[in-house]
Amino acid sequence: MAIGTIIIACCPGGLASNFFTYWTEGDVTLSVCMTTASTILGIGMMPWCIFLYTQSWVSMSTAVVPSYVDIIVALVVLLVPAAFGMLIQWKAPRAAERIALVLNILVNIGLAAFLVITAIAFTPIFKSSWRPYAVAFLYPLLAFIFGYCVAWIFKRTKQQRKTIAFETGVQNTALALSLINLLILQGKGGKGVSEMMIVPTIHGFAVLSEGFMILGLYWAYKRLILKEKGFASLKKNSQANLVANMEEDEKKTTVDSTYVSPSVASVKTVDEAVQTGP
Repeated sequence: MAIGTIIIACCPGGLASNFFTYWTEGDVTLSVCMTTASTILGIGMMPWCIFLYTQSWVSMSTAVVPSYVDIIVALVVLLVPAAFGMLIQWKAPRAAERIALVLNILVNIGLAAFLVITAIAFTPIFKSSWRPYAVAFLYPLLAFIFGYCVAWIFKRTKQQRKTIAFETGVQNTALALSLINLLILQGKGGKGVSEMMIVPTIHGFAVLSEGFMILGLYWAYKRLILKEKGFASLKKNSQANLVANMEEDEKKTTVDSTYVSPSVASVKTVDEAVQTGP
């Protein structure tokens, strides 16, 4: 179970971070770049980190090595749709908006189906004790908070903070489970290898649950609090504009009352000259 936790922690960023970044109006470009970079670096860093953190289980650590095929598949799944999306956004922006709306609906349905299928297919895993649940649910939540705080310390923008938070908290659960399944198929790791799936499986469920919870809180905050602030600022601006217009009208009235046209001034001068005489 401990090795399963280490495996999920050493995995690169998952695709769900890109979706959550998009839905919370974060920096999608930064999100895709971070996921791509972590996936490429995972080719060499993931086996090294697993070996470093599992030295107490030397035989197990030498067996848990990610397949290059899995890394390449993860990169293709990430980069090819992103490239098509950029091309459509460049050539046909209106069509891109419609496609994004349809894909948002399909992705939400897919994620909901994943949660239901996971709960049904891995029912024995969800009957575990409270400790795997504590690790699986606290890990992404603390990672979200840590990533956001670090981005805030380095004075990143709000969009970048949200992006870094999701990239820190979301790991590639599918890659972790594929590694463990590979161990099971190869007959490595002994009887305890099946227990390695407990934390990664619950972690995938926890990440999506907490991600949707954060998404709901964000949109509730945007609709309620930011809407009230917008009305307040609009009211304040309208009052300020009204006062400024009144002051400007007063200035114009003062200028008009003190202004004497040249024709009137010349007539007064002629009248005064006629009255005084030579």
